Amino acid sequence: MVKQNYLDIYPGSGIAIRLNEENPDDQIAVRQLIADVNLYLKSVDEETLKYHQAREKQQITSTDTYRFFRGQERSRNSRLILQYLVTFLKKIPLQEDIEENVVNPFDQLKTFIRFHTELLKESDVTNAILREHERLGLLTEANTWYYRGQINKNYKQLLEVLDNAETISIQGYCKLFEALQRLCLFWFSVRSENKQRVRRSDIFAYRLTRILMARNCGINR
Repeated sequence: MVKQNYLDIYPGSGIAIRLNEENPDDQIAVRQLIADVNLYLKSVDEETLKYHQAREKQQITSTDTYRFFRGQERSRNSRLILQYLVTFLKKIPLQEDIEENVVNPFDQLKTFIRFHTELLKESDVTNAILREHERLGLLTEANTWYYRGQINKNYKQLLEVLDNAETISIQGYCKLFEALQRLCLFWFSVRSENKQRVRRSDIFAYRLTRILMARNCGINR
């Protein structure tokens, strides 16, 4: 398999450059990463429970309810992606492993990644991205079209990679990992390469996909 480095997509990604210093063959570090991911997932579930408990006796508007459940849907997809990636560190399930299973992890992971990709077309997500550019003093009425075009460009590129994940094979999984890593790199860029402002789920997803790609996809270490 031809070796590639998907950091070429965002060569100036300071976050990715630092994360790429991690050794994917360091088993102690990998076990610590898995423990950190599981702790993060537990904390997210606990925060959701606390939110529901606090809201039980409060009246909330239909708009607040919609926003909450949309946020929950996005958070749920992120959690499921991380859970699958951790599982794949043990073994990537191929066709013969899932033929008799009700759940198809390949199709599900593809669906979850597509869900996050399609969010780039949602008005609230697009506006949030534009606000990031505005915060940096980059956005003006004259160049809004350019930044909207960049969002659409990334959207189309991600869909193209996902569409190439056609078979339940190592090659197919590698395309899914590539799409997810591209999505993480995109959000690193949107957040100005500021690790404090990037979602922890994106950091974890990037780190996990990097290990999986190093092990299975012929990606430069």
